[in-house]
Amino acid sequence: MSKKQRETVQKQFTKTAEAFAEFAVRDTPEVLAEKVEFAKPQPTDSALDVACGPGAFVLALAPRVSLARGIDLTVEMLRRARAFQRERQLANVAFDCGEAEQLPYPEAAFDLVSCQMSFHHISKPESALREMIRVTRPEGRLVVIDTLGPESDAKFELHNQIESRRDPSHTSSLRLTTFLQMFEECGLEILRQTMKRRQRSFNHWMLRAGLAAKHKRYLETRKLLEDSIPGDRAGYSPTLQGDDILIVHNEGMFLLAKQAVDGRR
Repeated sequence: MSKKQRETVQKQFTKTAEAFAEFAVRDTPEVLAEKVEFAKPQPTDSALDVACGPGAFVLALAPRVSLARGIDLTVEMLRRARAFQRERQLANVAFDCGEAEQLPYPEAAFDLVSCQMSFHHISKPESALREMIRVTRPEGRLVVIDTLGPESDAKFELHNQIESRRDPSHTSSLRLTTFLQMFEECGLEILRQTMKRRQRSFNHWMLRAGLAAKHKRYLETRKLLEDSIPGDRAGYSPTLQGDDILIVHNEGMFLLAKQAVDGRR
């Protein structure tokens, strides 16, 4: 990760740590449970969640695995994660500070390695994925969950413009075809994949980024989104609802394994 992108990510998530932690850990528990089930954790697993934020996925995994570890770039997010850990009195959880592209762990250290809703903040997602593969055991599994950008070039450009206006640390919501190509080039086999349409309140989404209705970036983002409504020009399927807008994020969920070599993984 470049120094500029690292500083942008740290600034954004330090500023929004309180709001993000509240929504990520305490909101939509059914979605979190769905993601844990998708990962198929095993009681003997040593698990790592990359770019873990306030630790929602790590803490949800913990009762289902031997060890649950999280790593994140932002110190304030990790402070929140450790506070939630103490609140839940989970002894098999640990959190570290570090970058997705340079994980501070030896090769083949984990049975289950995940990264969720974070690839769109990483300037070189393939580098992060290769690091995830490096620290995964030969028979282990990887989980990647992230929003998907539209396949249409015009929609893709406007979609990511709106995302970046809301959150300066956003790099790119990758297309499904980009993810599939990246998995193949990195020698991964897709064990399971599913696509979800996550409907959410625009106002709620903006609060998660620390933006109230009178904030300049809120107003700029809302105008871009409202202008995109005719013809759904940005791929959000937006619907006006009073002073709010219902939007949809398409989300890809992938359970992966290293491709077999000579009959073995």
